[in-house]
Amino acid sequence: MARTLVARGAELEALDRALAGAAAGNGSLTLIEGPAGIGKSALLAAVRERASTPLVLEARASELDRGFGFGVVLQLFELLLAQAAPAERERLLGGAAARAEPVLAPGSGERAEEAGYAVLHGLYWFVANLSEQRPLVLLVDDVQWADVPSLRFLEYLGRRLDGLAVAVVAGQRTHEPGAPEELLQQLAAGPHARVLRPAPLQTDDVADVLLAVLGQVPDPDFRDAALGATGGNPLLVTVLAREAGELGLAGAAADSERVAQLGAAGVAPAVQRRLRTLGPQAESLAQAAAVVGERGLIEDVAALAATDADSARATLDRLVRAGVLAGDGRSFVHPLVKQAVVAATAPVDRMRLHRLAATRLRERGARPAETALHWLAAEPTGDAQAVADLRAAGAAAIADGAPEAALELLDRALREPPAREQRPQLLLELGELEVKANRPVGAERLREAIAGGRLAGDELARARAAIGTVLVHTDPASALAEVAQARREAQDETLRLRLEAFELESLIFVDAFAGPRDAAFAAGRADPDPSVVMLALLAVDDACTGRPREQVLARAERAYAGDVLLERVGVTNSTWNLATHAFRFAEARDRCAEVLRDGERHNRRRGFEADPFIGHAWSYWHRDFGSVAAGAAHGQVALEAVQRLGVPLTIAAIAAVTAENLIQLDELERAAALIDVDFGPARDTYIEPYALTTRGYLRFLQRRFDEAEADLRRTVALCDARGWISPHTALQRLRLAELLAATGRPGEALELMEHDLRVADAAGLPGARGSALLIKANALEGDDSIELLREAVATLERTPYRLELGWALHDLGARLRVRGARRDARELLARSLDLAARTESARLARHARAELEASGARPRREMLSGVEALTPAERRVAEMAAEGLTNREIAEALWVTHKTVEMHLGRCYGKLGIRSRRQLAEVLGLQQAA
Repeated sequence: MARTLVARGAELEALDRALAGAAAGNGSLTLIEGPAGIGKSALLAAVRERASTPLVLEARASELDRGFGFGVVLQLFELLLAQAAPAERERLLGGAAARAEPVLAPGSGERAEEAGYAVLHGLYWFVANLSEQRPLVLLVDDVQWADVPSLRFLEYLGRRLDGLAVAVVAGQRTHEPGAPEELLQQLAAGPHARVLRPAPLQTDDVADVLLAVLGQVPDPDFRDAALGATGGNPLLVTVLAREAGELGLAGAAADSERVAQLGAAGVAPAVQRRLRTLGPQAESLAQAAAVVGERGLIEDVAALAATDADSARATLDRLVRAGVLAGDGRSFVHPLVKQAVVAATAPVDRMRLHRLAATRLRERGARPAETALHWLAAEPTGDAQAVADLRAAGAAAIADGAPEAALELLDRALREPPAREQRPQLLLELGELEVKANRPVGAERLREAIAGGRLAGDELARARAAIGTVLVHTDPASALAEVAQARREAQDETLRLRLEAFELESLIFVDAFAGPRDAAFAAGRADPDPSVVMLALLAVDDACTGRPREQVLARAERAYAGDVLLERVGVTNSTWNLATHAFRFAEARDRCAEVLRDGERHNRRRGFEADPFIGHAWSYWHRDFGSVAAGAAHGQVALEAVQRLGVPLTIAAIAAVTAENLIQLDELERAAALIDVDFGPARDTYIEPYALTTRGYLRFLQRRFDEAEADLRRTVALCDARGWISPHTALQRLRLAELLAATGRPGEALELMEHDLRVADAAGLPGARGSALLIKANALEGDDSIELLREAVATLERTPYRLELGWALHDLGARLRVRGARRDARELLARSLDLAARTESARLARHARAELEASGARPRREMLSGVEALTPAERRVAEMAAEGLTNREIAEALWVTHKTVEMHLGRCYGKLGIRSRRQLAEVLGLQQAA
């Protein structure tokens, strides 16, 4: 059923540009959208023929593939990797690409220790390795049916194609029921994506197709009837023309009514007529081919059709010649043709064939994921082998980072159903997944598993803990009871530690747990040998409640000693994240950064992607000590990850700090999009004060004073209720005092800052003292204000708070300018502008530049040279290069593209006045020593 490609000149030009871009190292993703039959597959075939590179890899998704995690990815790469010579395989899986091996080589014996974005990152580097020596073209047809993990990979790759010699071209049928529309929209919205939407054929185009098939020019009436019956759909026009030719219609005007009737019937009747003509065996083999799919063997097709392989091959050749099957004798020429065959097969026969296919695949040693696809489509009959295959496939999907596929597989296993003695374990596996996916039914499954009486020890503990995560926001007391019971039942030490972390985190996060929280912390402080979890959380509580800095640091260091917290509890939870803030609240900038880098190294050793908890912590670190641009970037990446996971509390927490950084970048609209919202589940939790402070500050800058004051007063009240008196906790009194001073209420502002000064001095926090002095000074007038600003500057100069120092210099310079001391003002304001450049704060830069201009100075736009001119991102890349890491190793370590590293190094060379990486160590070393 091949058809002539007509009226697609614009699309072919766009695709040629994509191929040329790939050849030049400028990757792209082209999505061809349209209804069935519009020519998407034909355009993909044209790309294959026009590609100058010999490396063209193809995949075609099918409705059956949705339950096969990374099925499309395997179609693209599995055979190539399996056939690669040992040295080539080693190259392809080198570096970060090794994280993809468990997916690409399921029989390798390896399995991802953790899944998710680490696998996507590994697949990205596999593609980078693959395209390193020659351009690569990836063709994916019917992407709307692709499994979710494969779609996530395509979207991940699509955002990182800059600098890769890769052209991705995908065909998507629009308005397909059940398609993952959100992921498909993200795929189309990527920075290197282009969407092509082929139009229906017009009058002359239809005439060209009819001429090509019928061999003569059709009468205008015949042509118009064909156009009207098909809507200009190329496939329907081709099918109609072929049917007309077989019926002896030559394109005359007299045949117009007949051709209109044929066209209105569509593809299915034509396919079914052709199969009937070919005979019963052809129909059986076509049905079997539709069930087996493109990954099956001809022997599998023959077995399902109850015939021998030689006889099957002869009949399959006839199906190829008839335009039903493609040349490989297994796949169909078009999905619509396959659908026509499927529609003509009775449902009971389809399910029977899928059961036969599952049995056949299992007998010849196919992996569980392939067998399970057929069990999904077969009728449940209580087959123990079906349950085993489905559970094995579900476990593999979880390990490969495909939880959606695992949910479907385990749910189907439960409906088979399993033997009574297997049911509790299956309910546990499925229930834990459903809880993570925020499905209410998960808790019901887990309760049933517990009630079955067969779970014990760690399995029983896991079930209770998962129920606790569901109840924590609706029935906090019951949640705590479940987790406490789980801790008593757990036998594995690491599990017990993680359950303790979950229990204490719940006490911390939910306001309603104030009593149990205080009791737990009192017991922890009295315990001479508390766990590392208790130590970590006590450290951050000590910091928030204004205890001495030395005490905070001592507890935090005890918590981190021996790497138990990192290795056993891990970074992917709130305990580790909260504990990093203890160092930040204690103004230990360098130690905090060291702890965060330890977390990153821990993740990289295990093949994890940068975790959103680490991104959240880095975002706060940069707000206080580094670059607000880097802080916003960390926050945005972390926010993207948790939004996909759908964790409302974590989304609110990361949105708050990301918005703080965006405010200092002078991007108030972007900040408002994140934080000027209803916090929903974050109310009455640990997160609410942080979110309210940021929203209140944003509203203050927007001059929405009443709304801002309401937010900030509630923040102070919430913090006081928890005993959080430290100025660093949520900046609660600092922000409220700034608003009060700006709106003519200096008395209350001064009272608030006197409180912060007392707390800062008692805790030994010079940075907090400097911030309070700055706000206090702005609530005063005259000499008192200037003297306090001088003290604030002097205090902040001895701290790591560069941005806060920049604002203090700005405010002092502005006051001096107004009083006529322009020379002194200019010196201070120039320093403020330098700090704005170092911290990348566009807001401070705008204010400092305006004051400098008002003082008569002509400020430079930015710091141009030297180590201090490097942004934090540039500095980090330069330091890694100076340590001897290659660009590739730096890119893998920082989860960025190779081109991003090249760009940063190029800027470093320019700012440092050097020409090669060999000079980096010397320049950085000299500067650091100085």
